[in-house]
Amino acid sequence: MTNLCDLNFVHFGDVSVDIAGLRAQAAVALGARDLSAERCVFVVDSVREALGCVVYGMSDDLDFGVVERARLSPEVLGRFAENHVQLRNAHDGSVVGSVVAADQVEAGRVTVLTSGTTGLFKLISHTAATLNTFERVDVLPANTWFMPYQIGSYAWYQMVALCLFKEGQGLIPGDFSDLAASFEGAIARGLVTAISSTPTFWRYALMSIDEDTLKSAQLRSISMGGEIVDQAILDRLAALYPQARIRHIYASSEAGAAIVVSDGKAGFKAELLERTDSTIGVKMEEGRLYIRSPYANRADEGGWVDTEDLVEQRGDRIYFLGRVGNTMINVGGQKVFPQDIEAHLMAHEEVVWARVIARKAPLMGALPVASIVLRKQMDEMAAERMLTAHCEAVLAEYATPRMWNFLSDIPMKDSLKS
Repeated sequence: MTNLCDLNFVHFGDVSVDIAGLRAQAAVALGARDLSAERCVFVVDSVREALGCVVYGMSDDLDFGVVERARLSPEVLGRFAENHVQLRNAHDGSVVGSVVAADQVEAGRVTVLTSGTTGLFKLISHTAATLNTFERVDVLPANTWFMPYQIGSYAWYQMVALCLFKEGQGLIPGDFSDLAASFEGAIARGLVTAISSTPTFWRYALMSIDEDTLKSAQLRSISMGGEIVDQAILDRLAALYPQARIRHIYASSEAGAAIVVSDGKAGFKAELLERTDSTIGVKMEEGRLYIRSPYANRADEGGWVDTEDLVEQRGDRIYFLGRVGNTMINVGGQKVFPQDIEAHLMAHEEVVWARVIARKAPLMGALPVASIVLRKQMDEMAAERMLTAHCEAVLAEYATPRMWNFLSDIPMKDSLKS
């Protein structure tokens, strides 16, 4: 049996339940069944149910995972079946769908369903040890973390593991149907002191919540990851929360948490590539980032994970440029990374969010096209002139977007990415 921090609390609105209470809740629903001889995933209808299943599964070293009922598409059901995963209702342990043939059981395995960047669903195997990425942190101040992540995602499991294995770490799960309202409510109740999220979530919050309300949050710790963290969002949060420790973390469901940056700058120090005395290794080969980490769930014979992320050294820092096969725009033979254009656009005080893609052009091969969310509405022609001038002042002519789309809202996915 795995020991957990029974006295840590999870706050569901005005109701607070400790870890021991969540375990007892799940034991009532599932305790009558012997689940030790199968690989199962619990189908849940609420975050409280999901957390109860994780506490129960980890404390009893089950081979388990959780998934929201709303995610059970034919493709997802097929992926579970082909991997011999038995789906069970979290409220009573009964079988969901068909009974699957049993396969090898690994006590303590945690099954994480991810679609990654490809959009294809896959099952990633983890354990309490690979999810507990805060284990190497000796001293962690007590905090209550707002957790906006989708149930069952890798980032969600990481935050749950923090609450389960580190004393003094509480959670406030966000309401996925209205994350802005649930974050605002947590601020109003004076509970939230820390948050782990993505840059897109913060841009969404900045658009949706009054700035005075955001400033009133007594945040001591802000962590971001999941997508490229640009300088504009780091500067914005530093201005809002001068008292907070702001970090951006490079992590993936395969490589685990690997790089933590807390110097207030985008990218990370190139000196990390030279370190040989660290638990986690970082290297760059042919513009690709490789990670060696005890939190990884797959690696080559040398222990390295090809992250399939493109990076580039500029001066004494390494910057992320995007994913392999989904990056460079070739404009008449001149090549530019969309992320560089996006970062420049989001440095403009009137821009909340930007996305740049390639659009085919008869003579040039491709042209950069920018989609923009402005801080406040303005005439689109005036906005186009303003941002074109902003780009032309710094970027090469071929890197300046020639087509513009102005959106009213940030297109945030369930992963909190855009």
